[in-house]
Amino acid sequence: MIDCKLLQKNGLLAVALISGLAICASGRAAQEQTFDWQATNDQSVRLDPSGYHTGQVFKSSDQVGDQVGDQIGDRTGDRVGNVHVDIEAQEPVTVEMAPTGEWSEALRHPELLPRISFRCIQEHVVKMTYACEVPAGHPMTLVVRDERDGGRTANIGFGAGADDHGTVRDFVAPNDIHINYYRWICVENCSPPQYQWTTELRERYEVTRAMKVYDGIAADRDGEPFAVKISSPVPMTVAIVPTRVAERARAKGGDIDSAVSNGNCIQRGAQSGTFECTFDVSDGPLSLVAAPEVGNKLGSNEKAEVEVEASKCVANCLTPIKQEKADSDN
Repeated sequence: MIDCKLLQKNGLLAVALISGLAICASGRAAQEQTFDWQATNDQSVRLDPSGYHTGQVFKSSDQVGDQVGDQIGDRTGDRVGNVHVDIEAQEPVTVEMAPTGEWSEALRHPELLPRISFRCIQEHVVKMTYACEVPAGHPMTLVVRDERDGGRTANIGFGAGADDHGTVRDFVAPNDIHINYYRWICVENCSPPQYQWTTELRERYEVTRAMKVYDGIAADRDGEPFAVKISSPVPMTVAIVPTRVAERARAKGGDIDSAVSNGNCIQRGAQSGTFECTFDVSDGPLSLVAAPEVGNKLGSNEKAEVEVEASKCVANCLTPIKQEKADSDN
């Protein structure tokens, strides 16, 4: 083993010095990257008996491109979309993964709940590290269900602690639950993060007066950019809003103005173009809402196209800053 610092200190022959330093540099360059599960964010929720909490949406690496999936999956031994979550509850809960589309429908139509094809079901959980592999091409939503008998039909979406008016709601028998989310990332000998625009949704539909709502969008990091593209025969109001806001607006008859009144990711009178905005992880599940502007005449069979892209981290994600500093000090 060549002592690089000793070579430099003793001022040996130039050839030996150059050779020794070259070996040291190549040794550092050849160091393999080290990966580990690292906490990304956490949630504290409260459930009543038979209540449900909708957690984060997970997607496999295949959904950000085969090339990117190979780059990440082969090197780390784990896929981007693999689920690794610490859960601690006061009372037993069931933890499971639901197809995002099916779960979104069940939120609107509770009678569809028995038809959901849950996977990775873990019952009677009080404290555990929950793991599940997300299938390629199928976004999955983490669902936590209180196992106590509520004596009534289950109330889906009881994860929020406030009602529609923003006041704290009263719980009959609260079950406090803490969820820590983890991600498989580089922790040593890392490279800077790499980002890529990926399609979150793309829809073409017939324009009617009804407000359209599309779910399954979420930010993976704070300040994540989203781009919304619109092409329509008539001026439209288009926005990205928290899913809970979209659901409340739909429950009140689909008034898009109530959905976007307090939003900052909105475009009015749009027919063709793109606008961008950012969201944080704490914003939770997001939805695209779209409706034609009031007063515009609609033709028959006219189609509108909407698309949402997100700037996702696809390699070397969440690289610790301290690692870069440590490398520069060597």
